[in-house]
Amino acid sequence: MKSERKIIPFPTTVSEAEMNAALKAMYQEAAVSRSTDWVAFIEEIATEGRWYMKDAELFRDLFVDWAIFYETDEEGKTPHGRFLERSKEELSHGLYRALRGLADPVPSLFEVGEDGVTDIMSGQVYQPDLSEIDVEQGDVLVGKMLYIAGKWRFAIAYMKVGKKLVPEVKALLDDFVNEVGEDALLRQYPEFCAELIDLLLDIEEGNITPRPE
Repeated sequence: MKSERKIIPFPTTVSEAEMNAALKAMYQEAAVSRSTDWVAFIEEIATEGRWYMKDAELFRDLFVDWAIFYETDEEGKTPHGRFLERSKEELSHGLYRALRGLADPVPSLFEVGEDGVTDIMSGQVYQPDLSEIDVEQGDVLVGKMLYIAGKWRFAIAYMKVGKKLVPEVKALLDDFVNEVGEDALLRQYPEFCAELIDLLLDIEEGNITPRPE
């Protein structure tokens, strides 16, 4: 299940405030242009399972984090690509490069270890700031990594799975990859997240932890 793709963080002098402002603009632009399609898709998925409101909201945020970078429109362009295309002349060279690099890491499952988190799919090790997340070694975080101002961090949303449920999650991931293919999380990440939420709700309530406000 290893990937040959290696992520090489690039140096950047762009400030975190600059990146956050650009990200906010990109997310808002995408939400306005794609809102009708996105809402319809999220409602369709959420109503198939017996989800609570917080689970539907978590799925929405996980979906948006994927869709911004990987969902293509009728012209084959992603919201991320359209934003860069439209804004290139307005952005500094450093900010443009930093924003372009956000699409490199793909959504995945990250196992918490002593020295950071390990991407279960690729084996890549990251060292994000986990100070706001109540995790223990052996827990798994599901989400997308962003590289901002020299630091790795999770995007808008992540899903935390306690270590006692990790074997169930890994079994689901194996089945999903066997059915869809090695690039399953790149192409069908929302569908995997929906299956995972259903699985966790079937096993035990209260194990899905949304990102703190």
